Amino acid sequence: MKKVFLIFSLLWCISGLFGEDSHSDQKQKIQSKTTQGTIIDGIAIKVNGDPITLYEISQTQKKLKIDRKKAIDVLIADRIKSQEIKRLNINVDDARIEDEIKNIAKRNGMDYDTFIAMLMKQGVNYGKYKDELKEQIQTQELLRSVLLSNVNTAGETQMRDYYDKHQEEFSIPKEVQTIRYVSKDPEALKKAVENPMMKVTGVDSGEEKISLESLNPQIAQVFIQTKIKDFTPILNAGEGSYVSFFIKDKIGTTQVPFQQAKNFIAQKLVEGNQDRILDEYFEKIRVKAKINTIRE
Repeated sequence: MKKVFLIFSLLWCISGLFGEDSHSDQKQKIQSKTTQGTIIDGIAIKVNGDPITLYEISQTQKKLKIDRKKAIDVLIADRIKSQEIKRLNINVDDARIEDEIKNIAKRNGMDYDTFIAMLMKQGVNYGKYKDELKEQIQTQELLRSVLLSNVNTAGETQMRDYYDKHQEEFSIPKEVQTIRYVSKDPEALKKAVENPMMKVTGVDSGEEKISLESLNPQIAQVFIQTKIKDFTPILNAGEGSYVSFFIKDKIGTTQVPFQQAKNFIAQKLVEGNQDRILDEYFEKIRVKAKINTIRE
């Protein structure tokens, strides 16, 4: 089943492979012919009624440098993915896409307008870029939906067993003495973290004592796992700001109760098995799918 997940991961590589043609566009283009009458875009396979054309198979082989059989597997996974996104009603509106573009721009040390200008300069079609980004977000949301559905099925006994065997993960400092570094520019913040003795423009810092008992276990783990005299990873603080904490000291010790830790444990169990979970999910759907080969 590992093959299923590996094939599914290749779908990220074929975004934009067929220009701006949607699956419905492919239906309109079937049976196109050259002047010699050779079929160049006829239907090769149908997946629950959605066509895969000979052209798509050929282009996927060239793009990913894979053989025909693997190209077909990738395209079948693509159709199944699209069908699941539709079935689960995973919608991504323009506002969400615009927010993601702004985040991408910030991660690259640019504002929105500068980033768009750079895309245009590189000859990127903005409409096509948004379509590809939308597909990526939908795919992320689909995978997240699959994994979260498994969080809800994690058994009480299994979670209790994990809790009992990993007590050290739930023994946390009561407080952490930190220096908080915050900025709206992630690149400036990264520079400050790498050079803490340097005053970096656009980065504010200040002492802050944090009570870990008031935090949810996921956030608390960031501080627990970061050693004294180290920086935490750069975190999204919301409202366009980013933050990192320098850990000066950890004070006291307390144990997170099992009931409070359950959601964290369930997510840990899912993370440790996410490849298997995704493999089983998509393999189960593929087995049930109606896949018809029209022509070789």
